[in-house]
Amino acid sequence: MDPRIAQALATIRGDYGQCLRVSHLATQVGLSRSRLEHLFKNETGDTLKSRLRGLRLTRAQSLLSDYALRIKEVGSQCGYSSSSFFTHDFKKMFHMSPTEYRRSTFRQ
Repeated sequence: MDPRIAQALATIRGDYGQCLRVSHLATQVGLSRSRLEHLFKNETGDTLKSRLRGLRLTRAQSLLSDYALRIKEVGSQCGYSSSSFFTHDFKKMFHMSPTEYRRSTFRQ
């Protein structure tokens, strides 16, 4: 694997809870944004944004088991600045809202 892509993967695995921008990541690994996106897709078969979204939402699934955290807080801890974007992405991936997921999976 291209070492720049490996570095990008390591960064998003470690910093997915932050508001991580592709342009910042590209600068970090010494590539233009478009080149990073192209290489990432070729190396992983996935887009960078899709991979980052998947990591964030998988983490959100586990955080939803903590009833002390509000849904908005779960989204924020997973790198979402807007709870509506978080809910939209979550619904798109899991076919239910975070609240519905929490209720159906983690009964109090």
